[in-house]
Amino acid sequence: MIEFLNLKELNRTYRDELVEAVTRVIDSGWYVLGEEVKGFESNFSEYSGANHAIGVSSGLAALKLILDAWIVQGKLSKGDKVIVPANTFVASVLAITQAGLEPVFVDPDAETHNLSVQGLEGAGCADAKAVMVVHLYGRIAPMDSICQWCADRGLLIIEDAAQAHGAQLSGRRTGAWGDATGFSFYPGKNLGALGDGGAVTCKDEELADVIKSLRNYGSKEKYIHDLPGSNERLDEMQAAILKVKLKSLDQVIERRQVIANRYLNEISNERVKLPLRPEFREG
Repeated sequence: MIEFLNLKELNRTYRDELVEAVTRVIDSGWYVLGEEVKGFESNFSEYSGANHAIGVSSGLAALKLILDAWIVQGKLSKGDKVIVPANTFVASVLAITQAGLEPVFVDPDAETHNLSVQGLEGAGCADAKAVMVVHLYGRIAPMDSICQWCADRGLLIIEDAAQAHGAQLSGRRTGAWGDATGFSFYPGKNLGALGDGGAVTCKDEELADVIKSLRNYGSKEKYIHDLPGSNERLDEMQAAILKVKLKSLDQVIERRQVIANRYLNEISNERVKLPLRPEFREG
């Protein structure tokens, strides 16, 4: 039997570097929001092509913090509608409902399983305020046309890239297309921590500052809490681990593509419907 994903084997590749990174954190005596988190945020923003990256506790936290921050900024209000593909994982919807917003479900494209302009046109939701584009199975949605469609209507764009680290379209990676993006570093991801973790990338410095505050009890300065935040911080240990694994993410993606192409080329059973072969790089 072929295992779907052997995390022990996968992480054995990095073992020496991971041990070194973990030891560095233990010996530092600083375990929350320190230099490891700052370093990973800098590296991940550069990799993604985004202006800012903020380490958080999970992919769900990343998505919800974006929506909460837009409410703080006055860009969204409680009860506003957010368009989201109907076939997404529950975390996408939980982020919307937990932020006090209303999800509007749209059918995805039947071939790519991702959101499309055609699907958005058919949503019949003229009063929506934002679109959550979920890049499923490592395949980036057609962001060029979706971004134009949203810009024409003044809609905010949030990317859920929990399954698409490093995926590219027209030379631009996920995390650099929408107004903000949520990532998950759950262990099974192509960029996976050894525990839970997530990140937000965004263009707007003010949005980044609000999210940094919200993830840390609504505080920018110790014991001064200006916003009703929560504890959604990426810890130093996971940040150090992610710094190690980020360095080889492109090689990991290439290896996964090789394996995927073998399945696409060699599965010949007519009763098995294979995924559409992408015209662009997947994550």
